[in-house]
Amino acid sequence: MNAFTLKPVDTVDTRAHAGADFRATFRAETPGTARVLHVNAAGAGLPPGCVTRAMTAFLEREAEVGPHWAADEVRTDLAAIRRSCADLMACRLDQVAFGESAGRLWAMAMLAMPVRRGARILIARSDWAGNLINLFKRARVDGVSVEIMPVDAAGRVDVAALGAAIDERTAALCMPLVGSGSGQRQPVEAVARLPRPEGSLFFVDAAQSLGREPVDMETLGADVLVAPARKWLRGPRGQALMALSDHALARLGDPPLLDQAGSAWTRPGGYTTRSDAARFEAFEFAVAGRLGLGAAVTHLGRFGVGSVCEAIRRILRRLADGLDTIDGLRAFERAEDDPAFLTFAVDGLSAETVGLGLAAAGICAATVGRDYARLELEARGVRAVTRLAPHAYTSDEEIDRLVDVLADIVAKARRRPGRRAG
Repeated sequence: MNAFTLKPVDTVDTRAHAGADFRATFRAETPGTARVLHVNAAGAGLPPGCVTRAMTAFLEREAEVGPHWAADEVRTDLAAIRRSCADLMACRLDQVAFGESAGRLWAMAMLAMPVRRGARILIARSDWAGNLINLFKRARVDGVSVEIMPVDAAGRVDVAALGAAIDERTAALCMPLVGSGSGQRQPVEAVARLPRPEGSLFFVDAAQSLGREPVDMETLGADVLVAPARKWLRGPRGQALMALSDHALARLGDPPLLDQAGSAWTRPGGYTTRSDAARFEAFEFAVAGRLGLGAAVTHLGRFGVGSVCEAIRRILRRLADGLDTIDGLRAFERAEDDPAFLTFAVDGLSAETVGLGLAAAGICAATVGRDYARLELEARGVRAVTRLAPHAYTSDEEIDRLVDVLADIVAKARRRPGRRAG
């Protein structure tokens, strides 16, 4: 019998909190809300207390019996976490892989995809910078053509124009559900339905969606689906998920890096690679972090991702209404379009200056520059934007205070000479 059993998260019947009490309960289980006004869930959400407790309990056990024994004691818990993550993405156990970051999992899958010289890979301009960088490397090394998907006037992928651009040389389509520099949702499902060559793969980055809205691999039509734990799911850093379709499992070859987690040393001069998604995993991983991920998924399941999504939607409407009252502030998303978060620029004021002003007031927001969203921001004609990403733990009073602080930052800047555009 195991000497240590992972303690379950606090049991609260959240069915009673679907109304006004839902956000209060969600907030009460997030200790960080007592210390910071946090509107950066798109970067890294405030974790619920159960995540921290799961991790620290395991670290304490490691100190008592050593990492190997401690890991062996939670083997059943780790298997249950794989099952819960499969349920979260609506896929099978054998389709799930864990890794240290969504970008690394995405790159491992992309580099395992066989392509011929001259093949085309089409990617959305809003995709993650790390994904684009790996494609640029693949273009240099393998001679593939990396092309940006056409967009409509609103900056969303133009599905009809993309369909006309796909030909027999198209090896992959790559896009995020939501990018890092714009809160608008991309038409992933419509793109998935476009005719494309039989061997091509559809890569979907759900970093800004998993934990924020329902994410179903089959409904999305994704072959490769990735997301980190640290954003809307509110798990620890250094943990990420990938789901692979049957088509991807058959199409992808060996990962570019192998170890004994995904491959077995079966004979003196050779090895055998697993056929399931776990072939992309590393033997060495942070068990405490994995347990924290499991606690985050369990916590979300208690409240329901649909309830979380609706709560954030209401919060964003209030925030958008407040931003509309600030002269000189240009919001790039409309609440009626149901964005994941809001971004804005202030005429004559840099996003970095706005970020410093917010931080001085105890408000955690994000400044997104061209090093993360170059194509998106160049299209808007700005160097950087301020990103506001409240979660269900953000109170109405905090939104009102955030708007007041922003209005004060803008008003003070207008009174100073030598203002610089963002």
